[in-house]
Amino acid sequence: MDMHIVSAHERLAFRDIAHVGACCEDEANTQEDGYVQNCLHAAWLSLTKILPESRDNQTLKMHHKAIFENNRFLGNAGIVRLTMQPQKKDIRLIRSLHLKKFRIQEGLFIAEGKKMVTEAIQSGHEIHSLFTTDEGFASDYPEAMMVNGKEMEQMSSFSSPSPYLAAIRQRRLQTIPAIMSDVLVLDGISDPGNFGTIMRSAEWFGIQQLICTQDCVEFYNPKVIQASMGSVLRMEASYMDEKLIGNFLAEAGFILIGAALGGKSVYDYHFEGKSAIVIGSESHGIRPAIKDHLTVILEIPGSGRAESLNASVAAGVFMSELFRRRS
Repeated sequence: MDMHIVSAHERLAFRDIAHVGACCEDEANTQEDGYVQNCLHAAWLSLTKILPESRDNQTLKMHHKAIFENNRFLGNAGIVRLTMQPQKKDIRLIRSLHLKKFRIQEGLFIAEGKKMVTEAIQSGHEIHSLFTTDEGFASDYPEAMMVNGKEMEQMSSFSSPSPYLAAIRQRRLQTIPAIMSDVLVLDGISDPGNFGTIMRSAEWFGIQQLICTQDCVEFYNPKVIQASMGSVLRMEASYMDEKLIGNFLAEAGFILIGAALGGKSVYDYHFEGKSAIVIGSESHGIRPAIKDHLTVILEIPGSGRAESLNASVAAGVFMSELFRRRS
């Protein structure tokens, strides 16, 4: 198969031509071959009026000749394969997004892996750029740029890069959340793996809103995104000063439930009203600014010698009990 590099504008033009060609395929079975050629020719002339520079483009003329010689555009049958390749600035941009400073500056984050990238596309998030080493994927998503293994290694944050990577526009995080139901409060959760896992568990148990202290790990940290397994695309999050969270939730009518040692058993508690479950960091627990506003402190009983549970495990147990009592 011959492979030729065309611009993004040309690629979109050819995609439109391919659509016309596909529409003509059924008619081609009952009409002369010239029917398909005439339809494609009309589409091509129409597009060159929109893209005047294409008239003098040798690559476009070569593909146009191939269309006429073969009577069909091969996104459908395989005669001509169109692809886009990234420029150096595209790769530099993706590499810069490994750093928080540039994620904030550009308003973008990276998703890697076929599941994550496909979910991002289907979720309605704005896709800034899409990269793959998989030709089949590039055929399904014409906006994808084909890269080689070395280029993907340069862009990926994985030691073993996935064939799929996307730069996605960040949603604006709320500073003052509009909370309608149960919420999870994260106090100083700085480990991205814990944060992402908590997010994933929260979505599983039907909690859609996180309120985070400002020293929690960044919502769009690459490790958070991977640990969330796609939940980052659907969850809402707000970052607030720890001194404001307690008052804010109390005034909104929430019962603040703290997960900490020395409280009643979470298994004996009857969750009522709007609940805000507070999970503190493993090193400091729930800090006084929030602890002073707690309605009740609950613990997860155990009999082993471990000092405490991992924050994401504790959050999962509390949310599971909340869900069980609500069901």
